[in-house]
Amino acid sequence: MLIRETVMAGVVLMLAGSAIAQTGPACNPVTGLAQPLPTCADVMCDRPASELNVEIVRGGTIVPKCRTDPAWGRPEYDDGPPLRFDDLPGVTRYACLYEPPGTSSASPRPLVVFFHGGGAGTADDVFNHTSLRTKAISYDLSGDPKRPGFILISVQGRNLRYPTSAPRDGHHHDFYYRDLRSPSTNPDIAFADRLIDHMVASKLADPHRIYLMGWSNGAFFSQMYGIARHRRATPGGNHVAAVAVFSGADPFANIRQGETPSCQLDPYPLSDLPIMIVSRACDIVACNEAQVRGWNLVAPANPGQVVAPWMDDLRVKVHDTNTRWLIVTGFGTVTNTCTPSLFCSLSIAVINHLRWPDGVADHSGIDHEPAMLDFLAAHPWRPPNPRQVSGRCRPGEAHVISGQRTISRRPARKPGVRTGMGSLSGRGM
Repeated sequence: MLIRETVMAGVVLMLAGSAIAQTGPACNPVTGLAQPLPTCADVMCDRPASELNVEIVRGGTIVPKCRTDPAWGRPEYDDGPPLRFDDLPGVTRYACLYEPPGTSSASPRPLVVFFHGGGAGTADDVFNHTSLRTKAISYDLSGDPKRPGFILISVQGRNLRYPTSAPRDGHHHDFYYRDLRSPSTNPDIAFADRLIDHMVASKLADPHRIYLMGWSNGAFFSQMYGIARHRRATPGGNHVAAVAVFSGADPFANIRQGETPSCQLDPYPLSDLPIMIVSRACDIVACNEAQVRGWNLVAPANPGQVVAPWMDDLRVKVHDTNTRWLIVTGFGTVTNTCTPSLFCSLSIAVINHLRWPDGVADHSGIDHEPAMLDFLAAHPWRPPNPRQVSGRCRPGEAHVISGQRTISRRPARKPGVRTGMGSLSGRGM
């Protein structure tokens, strides 16, 4: 109970703001933040997420164990040492990797990349708090009975100085610096690119079935990264086919209410990325605005953390009609309405947020992972219609419009030097 209470306190602070004064970040409408979030190896991270139970977050990242902690009562797996990449700019990066039996260049499998939640979240959450590792053994994402299972990669975030009003320094994926170019100067986008390109180059991953899943902070990042890499390829030429996430909303919103200049993108990038969002009818990534108003927060909630307006913005601002929103109650049942604010207290919302929807943590036995995985399976990568615009032009980028090359006005940045292949060796916002 101590862990849960600590996490709850941290998430309440995240929503309610903080009395700590903080200089606003430098923002612009093209990339949001003007530069990547700094790591705790480069700056003092003395505003830690409370669930970490530390006074200062140190170092650039942590090394995941890539195995189940028996204390959580989940099926026990041990996938050995994590993948390790030493040659990327910044800190050494890690990710857990599982390949189902029979995976080979002659029998490649779909690839699912999982992004954990922020604060105390780690790559090990995929073992300890979801059932994805069990399903990766044999679940059909390929439509080919001769190729059962899927490759599962769980990405370890970096230790970041977080820019929100409330103290949230900890393990995160940076979706506030939105350099969606390829290659990108956002280290977390670049690492996701690298992992995907590495797996496809190994001939083990099916390049037509590259999928993303995420939770909370990882859900925000997954949507941003998926939109960035659905029509615009990774440096290795690969595309994200579809995304299915739990408890996430708008990754392009402002960082804090009233932040000036705003970090909200303007315009939003265009995309037809298939996106499925699963959210609780009462959640701290709120189902609708009425729930936030009902909490009577001492300070405004962080922007972009309400699902209903994000679903509207996906259609209106992103022009994405390939979306699905699955709302489930705290008891795991499917509903088509948000919980009335009178019955959605902040404490209930936090508890629901911390329960991945596989029917285990909420004790319902109702597993919604199959719906998420089936959504992914139904959306393999398909090349775009050449007469459709692949996205709004960013400075220096070219897009194909009816067979003609159109370039935005400002010159492209010079590509940076990219190094060779590296050596391999909870959750919350």
